Amino acid sequence: MYQVSPKGLHMIDYCNEVESFINYTLFNPKNISGGDISCLCKRCKNKKFLNLDVVIMHLLQKGS
Repeated sequence: MYQVSPKGLHMIDYCNEVESFINYTLFNPKNISGGDISCLCKRCKNKKFLNLDVVIMHLLQKGS
């Protein structure tokens, strides 16, 4: 009936890892500033503190 491609499974795994990473980051005070978190994408180079949703979008764009 349904066939899931290996690429689709890898994307699901990647999304789950991003979620785990975000949860870990939220428990480390040095990664949080005023409700924003440090973004680790190449563009931001871990120097920008951004809204959580923006950081998630940056990380998910990297994975696609």
